[in-house]
Amino acid sequence: WPYAKAEAEAVRNTVGLIDASAFTKHLLRGPGATAFLDHFTCNKLPNVGRINLTYALTDHGTTRTEYTIVRLKENEYYLISAGAWTAYDYDFLQKSADDWMAQGGGRIDIHDITTQWGVFALAGPNARALLKDIVKDADPDTVLGNKRFPWLSYRDIELGMCPVRAIRVAYTGELGWELHYPIEFGRYLWDLLWSVGQKHGLKGVGARAQNWLRQEKSYRAFGNELGRDATPLEAALDRFVDLSKDFRGKEKMLATGIRSKCVTLLIDGPADADPWGKEAILNDGVKVGRLTSGGYSVAFGKQIGMGYVPAALAEPGTKLKVK
Repeated sequence: WPYAKAEAEAVRNTVGLIDASAFTKHLLRGPGATAFLDHFTCNKLPNVGRINLTYALTDHGTTRTEYTIVRLKENEYYLISAGAWTAYDYDFLQKSADDWMAQGGGRIDIHDITTQWGVFALAGPNARALLKDIVKDADPDTVLGNKRFPWLSYRDIELGMCPVRAIRVAYTGELGWELHYPIEFGRYLWDLLWSVGQKHGLKGVGARAQNWLRQEKSYRAFGNELGRDATPLEAALDRFVDLSKDFRGKEKMLATGIRSKCVTLLIDGPADADPWGKEAILNDGVKVGRLTSGGYSVAFGKQIGMGYVPAALAEPGTKLKVK
C-alpha cells in the first residue's frame, strides 16, 4: 500500500511512467470506414489529427466497448480499447463491419495490431519537461506545447531514435502523453526515458496507483463502471454521446432511461479501510447501490470509490454510507 501511495503522489507532483502496452489496438480503414464508425459509436468522430473518447453500444443500448479513436487519415483510424479484451472487441467490431458491408456499406479493413505496438503512458506536471530532453525536432521548445500539440490530439514524433505515435491524453488526469511505439523499440525507449527521468522525479507506476488516480478524476473503467448492464447516460457520460446523430443502440438507450447513475464518493472511514468495489451503498440503512471501484485518494487524503445509486441520490453533496 505505501508503494502505491508513493507512485500516485509522483504522478500528482512530479511524473510517473506506466506500461500500458496491454491496450487493445485495431487499425480500421477503407472507403466505408468513416460511415461505419459514425454509426457504430455514439460520439462525434474526431477530425484528422485529433482523438475522441466514444462507446460502441449493444443492441439493448448498454455499453459494449469503450474506444479512444485516433483519426490518422480521412478514412483511416487507430482504435484503442481495454487491455485483455482484444478477442472480445475484435469479434464485435469485425462482425458489425461484416454486417455493415453486407447491407451495402463501403469496404472496411480491420487489423488487430495489439502486439505490434507498445505503449508507455507518461503523466505528471514534469512530463513535458522530461520529453523535451529527448524529443528530436527543429524547435523542441514548442513541439510539445499547447499550440503545436493541443490536448486530445496526436502527433508523430521522434524520441531519440524511436518513432512514436504520441497521443495527448492521460487516464490519470494530469498533463501527459500516451507514447505508442513499434514494439521492437520497447527496451530502447524505456531506457531512454529513464536516462533523463531521475532529474524530473520519474517513478514507475503500477495498476493500483493508476486506479486510485483515475477515480480522483471520476474517470470510468471498463469492467467496473462500464459494461453491458448500464447505458452511457447511466454512467453519466452524456458529454460523449451525440444525440444529434443516429447510432447503433440509440433508441434502446433512450427508452431505457436512467435506472441508476454513476457517482464518485469520498469516504470518511477508518484510516485502515481499503475499499475495492462491490461494497454496499446505504441510504438511511437501506441498500441503494454498490461500489464498482474503490481505493485511496492522495489528493484528498482519504478513501474514495465509485458506484451506482438511484438518480435522486446522485446530486453532489449527498451523504451516503459505504459498508
